[in-house]
Amino acid sequence: MDSQAVECHGLSRRFGARTAVSDLEFSVSRGSVFGFLGPNGAGKTTTVRIMVGMLRPSAGSIRVLGLDPISEGGLVRSRCGVMLDNVGLYDRLTALQNLNFAARIARLTEAEKRQRVEEAFHRVDLWDRRNDRVSGFSKGMRQKLGLARALIAEPEMLILDEPTAGLDPANIVMVRELLVSLAQESGRTIFLCTHLLAEAQRICNRVAIIQSGRLVAIGDPNKLGSQGIPTFRLTLSGCDPDKIVNLVLPEDAQLSSLGGNEWRVTVADPADIETIVATLVDTRIGVRAVIPEHVSLEEEYLRLVGGEGND
Repeated sequence: MDSQAVECHGLSRRFGARTAVSDLEFSVSRGSVFGFLGPNGAGKTTTVRIMVGMLRPSAGSIRVLGLDPISEGGLVRSRCGVMLDNVGLYDRLTALQNLNFAARIARLTEAEKRQRVEEAFHRVDLWDRRNDRVSGFSKGMRQKLGLARALIAEPEMLILDEPTAGLDPANIVMVRELLVSLAQESGRTIFLCTHLLAEAQRICNRVAIIQSGRLVAIGDPNKLGSQGIPTFRLTLSGCDPDKIVNLVLPEDAQLSSLGGNEWRVTVADPADIETIVATLVDTRIGVRAVIPEHVSLEEEYLRLVGGEGND
């Protein structure tokens, strides 16, 4: 069995003169939780639709569970649980009827259907609302039902587009714990589009950040931020702010006040911090502490996408 659940090479998609996705290159390991991050219009949903065979790429290739979504889209969708902005939910039906219909499409036996439908309802805490029409559901309840639907066939892989959109904090935690358990206990691969950067950092093994259809960063979410601009926190003594801001610093280094004796310095090369400390000491400014600062995924994301709005 291939160790990669998704392999994407040079993937592009154009809509007329507009390029939605451009030359994407990434892979997703089986059994991992992969976060796909980017602002509104970055190309996340377009990529997901290509992954499940709903769109053809303009260039490049992608394989999902070893299958080609272009020629084997039906097989891809049968082996993946897909949640795409309530696609597959029917407002006129009850929640139970929706899941029963999904179970029939998955060709489950009656015994399997009863067991998995009940289990899915309990997993997303909607058992007590199973006989209510979906038309009366809130955004958050629809999101949870969409996730339950994606779980019915016990798929090898889950492809989820903003599964926590519209959920309150308690339900966000519930979904997070469910996704972690699905990946850890069953070895299921999860491809997660989300705008909740703290959640992505907490549950994803790897994340990719795209902007304007292009991949701008990929890696371990707990290390990705540290791959950005080296940053240090300085605690000084006997310092004159005017003297500090007029210091001659190495090229591309920036020094900013955090208030009191605390300062933050960013450098192009970590070795430059030694030059800056020496300059401070030569200017008779005491340096009491130099602490490397870890840049969070959120800070790195904002640096890369320029603070654009999220999906």
